[in-house]
Amino acid sequence: MAKTLFSDLPEGMITEVLVRLPVKTVLQCKSVCKPWLSIISNPHFIKSQLHHAIVASQNNPTLLTLAKPPPTESELLSLSFAQALVPPYPFQFATLAAELQHQKKRQLIDEALLDVNGQDLSSSPVHFDRVVIPRVFYPHIQIVGSCNGVICLSGMGARVIYLWNPSIRQCKKLDTAPTRQTSSAVDIGFGYDSVSKDYKVLTVVYEQNADNYVPVVQVYSTNANCWREFWGPILKNSEFWGRTNIVVNGILYFASTGRLCSFDLNEEVFGFVPYPSSVKSKKSDVMDFKGSAAMVFESEFGVDVWTLDDVCGELSWTKKFSIAADPDPEIEIRLSNYLGAGQFCGIKMLNSYIPLYKVLYDYEKKETKIYGLGEGKIQAIVKYIGTLVRLDGFEPVDSDIN
Repeated sequence: MAKTLFSDLPEGMITEVLVRLPVKTVLQCKSVCKPWLSIISNPHFIKSQLHHAIVASQNNPTLLTLAKPPPTESELLSLSFAQALVPPYPFQFATLAAELQHQKKRQLIDEALLDVNGQDLSSSPVHFDRVVIPRVFYPHIQIVGSCNGVICLSGMGARVIYLWNPSIRQCKKLDTAPTRQTSSAVDIGFGYDSVSKDYKVLTVVYEQNADNYVPVVQVYSTNANCWREFWGPILKNSEFWGRTNIVVNGILYFASTGRLCSFDLNEEVFGFVPYPSSVKSKKSDVMDFKGSAAMVFESEFGVDVWTLDDVCGELSWTKKFSIAADPDPEIEIRLSNYLGAGQFCGIKMLNSYIPLYKVLYDYEKKETKIYGLGEGKIQAIVKYIGTLVRLDGFEPVDSDIN
């Protein structure tokens, strides 16, 4: 009986196999033969691969560490020269309290390094990946957000913005938004409008007008490849709390002072929802928890996770679960993102403002695991899915983009 080779299978069956492979493997398969290259380059395959990657991430999420590039030779020489100019005086803390805090931080990190069980991630559903941010994005870059495998980065007060897919090593530098000469701070967000199939970047620029600042909204559309600008009077007297944003069901959310700000990526309109009246201070940015916008708020005995849900056509906050306070009142876990499969990522903090180390928190098992100790200089850590998404204007990331 003749053997059947994989290449002899119908194209539809080959496609169904390829689309379920990790994106790194799929990219390697492009070099196998021309028929496979044709299959993988097809827009329908790219769309199908994205769908499968999103579904797979629900049970096996990926945390992507974005590492800073190593210093160049000239940067090392500059650093050495600067250090040579500084006399080697012993470091002294400004206060005894600061010195005691430093000692406790060092003690807690040393204990974590020795905690073998605490670092055992063999049973974790989370996959860890790492990429070095290309030097072309520097200097002064920050991570805005990640959506469908595309990461948005900005710098210089959002005057420089990149969209980057590290899986395929391609990126696009956006045209500069209209300049505001008298503007103040800039808030920025990034997300995907599934209705118009459009990736959008939102910036809110506060322009000085007489005695106050007037919010000016700028929206970049990858479909139109241009910026649209309009006034945002509803944002007046609003102060966004942090730069982290999240997209849930086509709505971009920002944590604002006293209320949650939303921006409908399709309708391009803003809205506000007050925080739950019974809570104390905010303890997280906005997260996507199983298809609902979620935040963590302080409670009497620890923190509570709340979700914003549609109840009979009205938006309402629902308390999902609580996390008990640490026995040490100076220690807390600050959750930053829900990954899926019951896993949150976050940071263990000392006295609310001193980061100790990164953790995974399983809210179902009420179990904490340590990860990433001694990773070196990290720019950011994002929830990520590897995809083949390529936007118009994408170029190899090693290109000299100006």
